[in-house]
Amino acid sequence: MTELGAILSSATVSDTEVQADTGLRSPLPLSDESNLIQRFGRDVELAGLVGEQKNGSVVFLVAVSAKLPRPLHASVGGSSSAGKNQLTGTVASFLPEASKKILTGMTPKVLMHSGEDEYQHKAVFITEYEGAAGADYAIRTMQSEQIIEWEYVETSSRGIEKKKNQVKGPAAFIQATTRVTLHPENETRLLFLQMDESEEQTRAINQRQAAEAEGKITICPSNLRENWHEFLRSLEPTPVRIPYASQLAASIPSDKVRSRRDFPKLLGLIEASAFLHQHQRGRNAGYIFAAPLDYVIARELFVHSYYAGPESRVGELVRAACQLSKGEFTVVDLLLQTGWRKSKTYEVLARAEELGCIVRAEQTG
Repeated sequence: MTELGAILSSATVSDTEVQADTGLRSPLPLSDESNLIQRFGRDVELAGLVGEQKNGSVVFLVAVSAKLPRPLHASVGGSSSAGKNQLTGTVASFLPEASKKILTGMTPKVLMHSGEDEYQHKAVFITEYEGAAGADYAIRTMQSEQIIEWEYVETSSRGIEKKKNQVKGPAAFIQATTRVTLHPENETRLLFLQMDESEEQTRAINQRQAAEAEGKITICPSNLRENWHEFLRSLEPTPVRIPYASQLAASIPSDKVRSRRDFPKLLGLIEASAFLHQHQRGRNAGYIFAAPLDYVIARELFVHSYYAGPESRVGELVRAACQLSKGEFTVVDLLLQTGWRKSKTYEVLARAEELGCIVRAEQTG
């Protein structure tokens, strides 16, 4: 796999510029903060999120992108009890109520029959993908077309009538799932995040919970979230221009077809960062212009997401298979080599077979 992070580094800004914009400082009014993603990482930790600041920042920027013409979308993966809903729920709490919808599930056609403006410019948090899997087609349509137009028939006292319902987007969809792989058409639309399931992270979470139980730590300072609510409500719906987009395009590898879907995600993160920092960005002719810091923020979060997706898991499995001493291997061999749980191994193995990376051996005898 191409080291996209190394390739993109050629377009980054100087260390002096980064330090000038990202240095730690005492809390300022949000509208005066030069790096709101760094500030959000500190504030979301104060709100109780332990050790997942980078994942939280991606989810937050995706949620903010709901205000843009073409929002981003994200999938947060991890095993049961890994804290996926703690992550998404904590981030969601920093958004004003009018800017979000939190759903535990969706029936296949509920999106088609929703109110016209019910989803428009909202961050939609789905607490478990399995609860909305039947609505995949409707969600993909909203993500691609930014609108759903649905014709159906209804029986009434007047007989059978043809009706039409329109549900306007755009909306940013953020889901949590225990699945390692998803439908390929879903994957092309998503930024992927993976929960930290290390022993160190578990220990840190337990220590935080113990400190709260002993009263040694404030769970959340007063008005922390309200300050963000007020700030986000103050953002004006202004379009963004990225003046250095052509330079970035020249740095993206063209030998990988997946670049066609990855590059718009990188641009989307830059656009969302510039929109979030609109109080500090230059404007001209009704547009906000992205600054170098927006690229620095977007690059870090994009690379973090890039290596958390299903294709990276397939790469890990193939490398593990190549390290085995035998020409052929079993699932048990892979389990021992990777240390993965059985369900994850089978999921990734199936995708590797689908892509032609691994071929199932013919059974004899």
